[in-house]
Amino acid sequence: SDNDGVCDNVDKCPGTPAGVKVNAEGCSEVGATLMSLQGVNFDTDSAKLKAESTTILDQAVEVLNQQSAVSVRIEGHTDSRGADAYNQALSEKRAKSVMDYLVSKGVSAARLTSAGFGASKPVVANDSAANMAKNRRVDLVVTNN
Repeated sequence: SDNDGVCDNVDKCPGTPAGVKVNAEGCSEVGATLMSLQGVNFDTDSAKLKAESTTILDQAVEVLNQQSAVSVRIEGHTDSRGADAYNQALSEKRAKSVMDYLVSKGVSAARLTSAGFGASKPVVANDSAANMAKNRRVDLVVTNN
């Protein structure tokens, strides 16, 4: 019923978000991106979440509550503008900011870790403003289920 390709009678993780890679028991695979939080934005050169980000983060809280056995790493990413060391530190602070928000909404801190990757893992080339915006993202990656 959650469209993960696993029959409900053997699905140990009902409610898996659409598109997430699952194992034979219907649980998110370790290393799979549970959610990419596109639209979670921060003030410029800051880890302060913009107000409009709360809608997406609240959806992430809902997914994590439905997937209560899943632990995730919150991964922060930047575009390629700026020095590597600066982008690395900024991505770490932004991932931590998202983690703090999730914990403040009741997600157990024991299920969460955070890491920053700077500009080292772009999803598209940093060759336009639109592509740079796609690379400035936060992903929830499954670390345990």
